[in-house]
Amino acid sequence: MTVLIVSTRSDWSAEQVANQLRDRGVRYAWLDVGAFPLDLTLVAELDDGAWSGGLTGAASVDLREVTSVFYRRPSDFTLPAGMSGPERRFARAQARVGLGGILSSLPARWINHPAVLADAEYKPRQLVTASRAGMAVPPTLITNQAEAVRKFAARYGDLIVKPLAEPIVEEAGSHTAVWTRKVITADLDDLAGVETTAHLFQQWVPKRFEVRLTVVGDRMFPVAIHAGSEQARVDWRSDYDALSYELVDCPPDIAGQVADYCRALGLAYAAFDFVVTTGGRWVFLECNGAGQWGWLAEELNLPIAAALADELTKE
Repeated sequence: MTVLIVSTRSDWSAEQVANQLRDRGVRYAWLDVGAFPLDLTLVAELDDGAWSGGLTGAASVDLREVTSVFYRRPSDFTLPAGMSGPERRFARAQARVGLGGILSSLPARWINHPAVLADAEYKPRQLVTASRAGMAVPPTLITNQAEAVRKFAARYGDLIVKPLAEPIVEEAGSHTAVWTRKVITADLDDLAGVETTAHLFQQWVPKRFEVRLTVVGDRMFPVAIHAGSEQARVDWRSDYDALSYELVDCPPDIAGQVADYCRALGLAYAAFDFVVTTGGRWVFLECNGAGQWGWLAEELNLPIAAALADELTKE
C-alpha cells in the first residue's frame, strides 16, 4: 500500500498529513507534478486494464502500489527553457493529458479526484446543489447586464458582488486579490464593466458570524469566524488580523444537508462557508473542494490532518 500525495513541496497542509502517515508507519510518496518533465520521469505501460510502471523524481512511485491519493495543490509543469509559445502550449497539453490521465485513472481512493474538483468548482453548480440539499441560499443573480443588476437591487435591497472563479488577478508579474464587496448606491448609478463578463450578485445577508465547516469523510469540524473589522465583515479573507475563532456545534439538519451535498458531488473532503444570521439561521455561501484548513487546525488544535490520514488509509 502506498499513499500518494500530489502537491507543491511548500504545502503545509500536505506536510501535516505526511507526518500523520509517517507516524503510523504508512508508506507514502510525495510528488509535485510540476517537476515534470525536467525532474520527474514517467514510464507507464497499459497491462491487463491497468497502468504498470511508475514515476521517478523526488520520490519513486510504483503505480500498481498506489491505494489512495491526497490531491492538493500541485504546481504547473516545468518545461524546458528555449521553447516557443506554441511549443510550450503543446507540451503542456501533452503533459496534462498524459501524466494527468495516468494518475486520474488509478483505481485508488481520492481526496479529491481532479475531475471531482473541477466539477465542484463551479459556483452556480454549488448553489444549485446546496439548494437541492435543503440549505438556505441567498437570492442570487449571475449576469453581464447592468439593468438586470438594478432590478435585482430594487427587489432585494443591499447586495454584494463576488468573483465566480479564482479571485486572483495576475498582471505584470504581480497578484491582486479580488474580494467580495458590498454594492453601494453609487455602484448602481455606474455599472460600467459589468457587460465585459459574468458577475455574481447576491442579497447581502446580515450576519452574527460566519462558519468554516471542514468536512473529512463523515467527520465535521465547524468553526465560527468572528470579524473584528468592517472589511472582514464583508469578506473575512481580506483581513485575517481582525479575526477570532471558536468551536461551534453544527445543527443536525445542516450536517445532514452537507453530507447530501458531498455525496451529490463525490467529495471526500470539502470546506463549506456559511453565514449565521442574527436569528441563528445558517445560510450557504460556497464550498471549496480543496479549501485551506491548516490555520484553523493550528488555532484550535483540530485533528483535521489525522482525519485525512484516517480517510486515506481506510480499508
